[in-house]
Amino acid sequence: MNRFKRFFIIGFGVFLLAASITLISCSQGEKDTPEAQMTAEKTTAEREILYYTCGMHPSVRVSPEDYEKGSTSCPICNMGLVPVFKEEGEMAEMEPGEHEAMEREIKLNERAQRLAQVKTEEIQFRQIFREIKTVGEIDYDERKIAFVAARIPGRIDKLFVDFTGVQVRKGAPLVWIYSPDLVTTQQEYILALETLEKVKESPHGETIEGAQSLVEASKNRLLLWGVSEKQIKELEEKGEASIHMIIHAPLGGTVVHKNALEGKYVKEGENLYRIANLSNVWVLADVYESDLVSIEKGQNVEITTSALPGKKFEGQISFIDPYLNPKTRTVKVRVVVSNTQLKLKPGMYVNVLLSAQVHDGIHGSGKVIYECPMHPEIQSDKPDDCSICGMSLVEKPQAPPGSILAVPRSAVLDTGERKLVYIEKEKGVYVPKEIEIGPDAIAVVDGQKKKFYSVRAGLSEGMKVATQANFLIDSQSQITGQAEAIYSGALEKDKKKTPPSKHIH
Repeated sequence: MNRFKRFFIIGFGVFLLAASITLISCSQGEKDTPEAQMTAEKTTAEREILYYTCGMHPSVRVSPEDYEKGSTSCPICNMGLVPVFKEEGEMAEMEPGEHEAMEREIKLNERAQRLAQVKTEEIQFRQIFREIKTVGEIDYDERKIAFVAARIPGRIDKLFVDFTGVQVRKGAPLVWIYSPDLVTTQQEYILALETLEKVKESPHGETIEGAQSLVEASKNRLLLWGVSEKQIKELEEKGEASIHMIIHAPLGGTVVHKNALEGKYVKEGENLYRIANLSNVWVLADVYESDLVSIEKGQNVEITTSALPGKKFEGQISFIDPYLNPKTRTVKVRVVVSNTQLKLKPGMYVNVLLSAQVHDGIHGSGKVIYECPMHPEIQSDKPDDCSICGMSLVEKPQAPPGSILAVPRSAVLDTGERKLVYIEKEKGVYVPKEIEIGPDAIAVVDGQKKKFYSVRAGLSEGMKVATQANFLIDSQSQITGQAEAIYSGALEKDKKKTPPSKHIH
């Protein structure tokens, strides 16, 4: 049995050795056959090397001559250079300008578009707005602030409003003040009335006029001291001077400052209270000089504050300061806000959102045109029939007045010196286009705010631009040949593959 196994193993080894020799000879024969040599020469001829480049830095290009001399590594990252082959028949037939344009045209098959998740959007005329976000501070409405001053010297004997922050209505009593000068003037007014009553029957007109003048002078003096018409009428009926006088509130609002104390002697003109009506307040917002072009009086403003989460206040710009703060490079903008519930307190910090309609860009015509449903090239500015098929032209909606041609912000690639978008020339074919844009803006699309740029030049209505995966498309356009093969996994660009050579015995 052992002898049988030994012969079997030796026989099997001899068989393997013979098979290996046969395969090696066949392989050597294939390389040496004329057909194999012709196939290799044809492949080399078809794939002529234009230059060598770096997979990480496509801008590096080395000629085949320099590559043969030893320039085989990237001068930036020291990676090995890879060849870029000439496309079959295309380069010989193209002019230099056409070759440059073809290098920038990107073609993607359906699978590549799905993998890259390419999305496009049509260029349209839109009502776009620019949003300016800044901060501000709540302040009093200066038009609704009043000081209550002592018009006569005297002593405060009683306070009707004895603390700051109390709400008062217009005409409400504030202080009860004693003034010797006021008593004297009241007595003079009473005597003038009595004198006028005595000389009414006098035959001398000058005497009557003198008495009337004295009454008017005394009454005016009381009025100037803050005595009301009602108080003067009570004085006439009573015929006796009042020792004290009540000072009333000149307007309704909140007492924001109090300087009056019981027993205090005050001078003429001394401020006793300061009252502010807080039903309206001012928001003083800081706007940078670069944003001044987008703001104007009467503009609507939205106010929010962290003190009142979820609460929004509306206001309008009432004034723009005529000077700029040189330290902050900002201008104060005043916004009037209704505050009937007194939720906003002076001194609060608030967030300010200003919305300004953008007018910089290509404007919509606002005209109405009519076109044929079957032949869109047939258009007219009035209802008519198609000159080809006779169908009635239908109205085609046009951009409304005030609308601006807008491009989605995600579609624009900013290189620093220029702005690029990739236009979908046809399904799966994308061509770069340099455009000129205006300010960034916001438009409401399907009830949501989306970001756009106004277009000044380079695009027209109806064009489709890539809004997603355009960075991949742009990077793909910079990579060609063998270098492209390193990065084309995301885009799955179609390549022409050389079929394998046949196995010839």
